[in-house]
Amino acid sequence: MSVTDQDRPADRTGGARRVPIPPKKKPARRPLVPAFRRAAGRGWPVALALAICLSALAVDGWADRRSEGSPAANRALVDKARTAEVVADVSAKVARIFTYTHADPAATERAAGEALTGRATGQYRRLFGLVKRNAPVMRLALTTKVAKAGLIELTRDGTAVLLVVLDQTATRDGRPTGAPVAAQLIVTARDDHGWRISDLRAA
Repeated sequence: MSVTDQDRPADRTGGARRVPIPPKKKPARRPLVPAFRRAAGRGWPVALALAICLSALAVDGWADRRSEGSPAANRALVDKARTAEVVADVSAKVARIFTYTHADPAATERAAGEALTGRATGQYRRLFGLVKRNAPVMRLALTTKVAKAGLIELTRDGTAVLLVVLDQTATRDGRPTGAPVAAQLIVTARDDHGWRISDLRAA
C-alpha cells in the first residue's frame, strides 16, 4: 500500500472514501439600473460614458439565441453591397442614440424611437431616464462616434449582427471632462422597413 493510500480515509466497505467536489457557482449578474446609479454617484461624465456598456450588458447575448446554420447562409460573406448598406445604416443609428446634450434631450429620444425595437427599447429607456433627470444639473453632453464597424452575420430573413467600436467624449459647458472613452458593442438589427436595433451587448 502506498503512502497516498494509507493517508486516504476509508469508507465502511474498506474502499477509499471519495470527497464530493462542490459544483462551481456562476457569478451573479448585477442589476443594470442600480449599477448605473452607483456610477452616477461618482460623477456624471463617467456615468454617461458607461451608459452604453451597461445597456449592452443588460441584454442577453445574441450568440445564445441565434439559430445555427452553415457558413453559406451568412450573406455577409457574399453580398458586399448589402453589407455596406447595413454597416452604414446601423453605425449612424448607434452614434445618434448615444449622443446626448442637456440642451436638447428630445433629439436623442426621437433617434431612439426610430432606431430601437424589442428588448433594446426598454433597457435604453430606463437608462435614458436617469440621464435625462440628472445630466442637465451638471450641464453635460456626450458625443459618440463610430470608430469602426464590421458585419459578423447577415441572414436571409433580414437579421444582421455587427461589431461596433465607439469613441465617446463627455463635455461640461462645452469643455471636455476627460479623455475619450472607448467601447465595443455587439449590435443585432432587424430589417423592419429599415434597419432597427433589437439587441445590444458589450463585446
